[in-house]
Amino acid sequence: MFSDAADDLDLVERLYVSKKLEDHLSSMNGAFSFILWDETKEILTAGNDRYGLYPMYWSQGRNGFCLSCRVLTSVLSGISDGAWNPDGVLQLITVDDVISETTLVSGVHAFPQATLLVKTKRGLEWNAYWKYNYSNSSVKISRMELAEELGRRFIKAVRLQSGGNRRIGVTLSGGLDSRTIVAAASRLGINLHTFTWGKNSSYDRLLAGQVARLYKTEHHDSDYLFKNLESGYDAGIRATEGHVNYFDCHMLAHIGIMGEHADVILNGYAGDLVLGGSYLRPAWLKAMPVEKLADTLFKWRNINWPESTLYKVISCFDEIREEQKTSHYYRELISRKKGMHSYDIVESFFLENRVRRQCSMGTVLMRYMVESAAPFFEYDMLDLITSIPAALRHEHKIYLSMNRKVFPESLSVRWQRTLLPASFPRWMNLPAKAFLKGCRILEDRAGWPVIASRQSPVDFAVWLRGPMKSWLENIIYDNNPVAGEILKPDFCRDIFKNHMNGMDFTRLLGVIISIYGFGYALKRARDKSAAGKNQPVEIKI
Repeated sequence: MFSDAADDLDLVERLYVSKKLEDHLSSMNGAFSFILWDETKEILTAGNDRYGLYPMYWSQGRNGFCLSCRVLTSVLSGISDGAWNPDGVLQLITVDDVISETTLVSGVHAFPQATLLVKTKRGLEWNAYWKYNYSNSSVKISRMELAEELGRRFIKAVRLQSGGNRRIGVTLSGGLDSRTIVAAASRLGINLHTFTWGKNSSYDRLLAGQVARLYKTEHHDSDYLFKNLESGYDAGIRATEGHVNYFDCHMLAHIGIMGEHADVILNGYAGDLVLGGSYLRPAWLKAMPVEKLADTLFKWRNINWPESTLYKVISCFDEIREEQKTSHYYRELISRKKGMHSYDIVESFFLENRVRRQCSMGTVLMRYMVESAAPFFEYDMLDLITSIPAALRHEHKIYLSMNRKVFPESLSVRWQRTLLPASFPRWMNLPAKAFLKGCRILEDRAGWPVIASRQSPVDFAVWLRGPMKSWLENIIYDNNPVAGEILKPDFCRDIFKNHMNGMDFTRLLGVIISIYGFGYALKRARDKSAAGKNQPVEIKI
């Protein structure tokens, strides 16, 4: 339909005029968001792709309605008064994420994924046009046939997302996702630039280099440029809206390298989750009451600070209601999924929340200089993945079968997860992980053997006590009255001191400085000053 459309926006406009927009949104394969204003009818229509890969935010109050790609536009326009939303801060402090449609500003909400909004004089009409469908419809297909079809669709996804006269790059690690993308691209004859960064001894850099040599890519290997996180602090916080732990802003530190050599980055965005079940536990393969499942998931994800002692952290804790706590959000969101298998509840919950709200911020940061594409989430690919029974997706069963069938050479390189060649039998993964866990315990206690610590490409715990200390200290001890409205300054300083004395509060400090950084931006928005400078400044990292 409308094959003669000049561009994507022309297509959306013509579908709107013909009153067929909502019917076709679910088949518009790719990442997008749009806002249409019908001046004659005074109707605003807005929508986004299935996964919400281009974030938008909305608010409505006595002064009107605001819809923007930035949270603080609602404050700058006067729709929101710029008060903190404690719910979002509680979520970051407890589970390291923002979930649902929460933001850090009261009255401002994330635009739901797979949604069409129609705003008329009568009000707002929200229409969800798609959701994850775990149908198990491929249960009768043999494992080898399924593996072959997955490979075929994955190659097709890479081909579609690499179209046009554009330079293609891949962020390459020691995991399965990125090497699978490189393998598919090699089948298509695509000339690739690959990018890896990390501390000097990390297995990611070692194994990524081996993959790059295997496929003869033009490889760009770099030390982790953590100093760029310091110089890009304000820009990074504004881009991510404070919604992500600042020490997860890896793309911010390295976008300069990518932008120099690529126009589009194919990334493994949640591939390990959807096809490999990386977030999932064996107990969830059995039916579990949703209330118990919600509490189990919250306990598992409550990694930063206990919810029971948030009174030590939050300045306005006495005003917090029970329904504002993150554990309540978990119960409420998971209760809506009654009737689904426990495994599918867990996966869809993380896709709709952590992946959409946190992982997607990596792609937002990349778009400062390059476009980002996610082959595992190409529509035909994802539809097949979600039709596969949970037991077959668990522990990378079908994922590894696909690679053995379609990309067998990719498995010759060791897997960062186990340090074994990825071609080894799956039963060997468990003892390998147990061995690495034992190594980690020994290394923590005796400093030897130096094996498990090399699995992570970063070492923020050490860097924050060394080369990043003065930068972090300046933030923590700076006079930041807006951040002080929501976080107790003395608590934050105590966490800093305890980390300097050897305790590991890396993740909590990453959240604190995200909230502090957003506090600076929020103050400017309240003062109706959009940025720190009157004129735009191009930031080159």
